[in-house]
Amino acid sequence: MPETPSLAVVTMAYNEGELLPVWCRHYAAAAGAAQCYVIDHGSTDGSTESLGEVNRVRIPRSPQDDTRRTRFLSEFCASLLNWYDAVIHVDVDELLVADPSRFPSLSAYASAVEPGGVRTAIGFDVIHQQDEEPAIDWARPISEQRHWLRFSSAMCKPVLIRRAVTWAPGFHCIDDTPAFDDLYLFHLRYADQPSGLARLTRTREQPWASAEAGQHQRMPDTDWNNMLRGMSGLPRRDDISLGTDDVTLGHWVGRVTESTVFRKQDLYRLDLHISGEELWRLPQRFIGTF
Repeated sequence: MPETPSLAVVTMAYNEGELLPVWCRHYAAAAGAAQCYVIDHGSTDGSTESLGEVNRVRIPRSPQDDTRRTRFLSEFCASLLNWYDAVIHVDVDELLVADPSRFPSLSAYASAVEPGGVRTAIGFDVIHQQDEEPAIDWARPISEQRHWLRFSSAMCKPVLIRRAVTWAPGFHCIDDTPAFDDLYLFHLRYADQPSGLARLTRTREQPWASAEAGQHQRMPDTDWNNMLRGMSGLPRRDDISLGTDDVTLGHWVGRVTESTVFRKQDLYRLDLHISGEELWRLPQRFIGTF
């Protein structure tokens, strides 16, 4: 009998013509295209029509509702555990990499997670330096074109599961404390200014379940541009290794862990507003990995 695949990877997408090919390329290489699942939330731009061996699961288009979305995806990912040892869920603009100095692939990393385990990624925003870096070519590896990261607790998400979990809206938390080790999440929302503004226009104009939902995805262009400019203007360091013995990284991960102590009964079990005060250069060993 053929060996049971160890890892499935899941995302949900709506009209993601630029980012979905990036997601599919990355995770097909990491886990195999046939182990990747795209939940197509009513796309109309043709972006989900030619996914090759990647699985497309179509659901009806509806107003954006993160509570409904996380409930569905929690149940969907749990169901896949009937067939896979581990399941990853990430948004379409989130690329996971296991430390390449320790693991040859994301699948190898997943195989090393204990049965019943959950892993939280160490999260970073990839920041476009507009004065130095040209518009991105999404057909090429991102890590060869973008070099600066900002630590973000909001991107420290429980992304790999070996048991059923229920995510909080936004997928930032489950009902357990974070478990960090050698898994990194690279968030592409700020990786390219022109693409970011185009995507913001779409999310701003799409129907939402409530007037309060998704404010960070519906802000004016000027505010988004100013935010990106502010992040790109932070002081820079090129001596951060992102290794387990990295004192600076350990400080920021420790702050996230400490923030959970008094939030054990909260929906969001960690402080989502811990953001790095510097930009860190992507270490050489990660170039080419995403």
